[in-house]
Amino acid sequence: MADAPCRILCTGDLHLGRYPSRTHSRDRAWAVDHVWEDTVSYAVQQAVDVVVLTGDVVDAQNKRYEALGPLQRGLRRLGEAGIPVVAVAGNHDFDALPRLAGMIEADHFHLLGRGGKWGTLTVAPEERAPLQFVGWSFREAHTQRSPVESFPDGRLRDDVPTVGLLHADLNAPESVYTPVSLDALRRRPVSAWLLGHIHAPSLRDDRSPLVLYPGSLQPLDPSETGAHGPWRVEVAPDGDSTATHLPRAPLRYEHLDVDVDAMEEERAVEAAVTDAMRDRLRAAREKGPTPQRLVCRLTLTGRTSVHRAVCDLVETWPGALEVPVEESTAIVESAAARTRPALDLERIAEGTDPPAVLAQLLLAVRHGEEDEPAQDAWVAIKEACSAVQDSPAYGPLSDADDLSPDREALADMVQRQGLLLLDELRSQTDAAPHK
Repeated sequence: MADAPCRILCTGDLHLGRYPSRTHSRDRAWAVDHVWEDTVSYAVQQAVDVVVLTGDVVDAQNKRYEALGPLQRGLRRLGEAGIPVVAVAGNHDFDALPRLAGMIEADHFHLLGRGGKWGTLTVAPEERAPLQFVGWSFREAHTQRSPVESFPDGRLRDDVPTVGLLHADLNAPESVYTPVSLDALRRRPVSAWLLGHIHAPSLRDDRSPLVLYPGSLQPLDPSETGAHGPWRVEVAPDGDSTATHLPRAPLRYEHLDVDVDAMEEERAVEAAVTDAMRDRLRAAREKGPTPQRLVCRLTLTGRTSVHRAVCDLVETWPGALEVPVEESTAIVESAAARTRPALDLERIAEGTDPPAVLAQLLLAVRHGEEDEPAQDAWVAIKEACSAVQDSPAYGPLSDADDLSPDREALADMVQRQGLLLLDELRSQTDAAPHK
């Protein structure tokens, strides 16, 4: 039917040629080209009308040849299925993608906006509403000019809805990666904006025009947490647009905070950690296609009498601790102990020995008190931080001043390190022979 919406399968930031970091595995299943193959297969199976790539198709560190094979194979399959591909170049592939486009034998691959000039293309799927695309590509790695200022309003068709493609940094005016504002995008006569550059999937605005960062197809490092995968965008003849995330990536990174407060045995801590990993993996499995590997960055918190054992345990988990759930596995990428010894500071502070003096200081820091001992301690702490910051090792850093922790961060550091010292002092006192 001619009034049926046009169906787009959209993704951004493929970075073909890269392999996700810190997976503790070199399984091909996690490779970006493998996930691209899966996306192509899905597009063919679902018979979508067009595939859209919003820049950084190729990674800057592995330009051209490593990406050529996977890209061409995928485009060939899409071409055989009669599915056109529309793309723009980003800051990573501003030079590589135009070259690859010239090397690829694919008449249905359309790179818009070459040379930093807006380009247009109309796609007319059989028995579906036609759709116009307008796109702009990077011509160099950095630019602080917003291309929206030169948007070709007067050259657009007004008889079909329009979708804008742009690799850009939204609401970041100081960015060197094509800063654009959400208000500027909203003022243009388009039904939807499909953006690249930000790897975290995000539907920034579901009103008209819809504004979407599809994110990276496969997460590439532990900072890219949550579900990843392509988006299905549908644009009706009247311009009404909808977007649905398809979390098909087989790899997923997660940051897990595990509270071990009041636990008194190592096995209880281990059980809490494995339960948390298992629960997060099961939750991910329930929300979409099964992630085959969940890579966890753990942080343990709370006050526990086995704090020292926890500090030793976390050293053994990365790359070794695995929790299976059916055909999926959760592993530990890194683990940090932010636990504290289970100490009664108020009771310890009642004495006059060194542990009592330290406990009194920690209580003063905790409550923000500024008595004379606390003031002297803060002076010593700041002098120690300055000595480190002024050391030759930090000399090459022009912005070394920005590395100084603020008062809140320092107070937290003092609390954590002070409790460790207090725990050590008390253990030495307990171990000393009594006369």
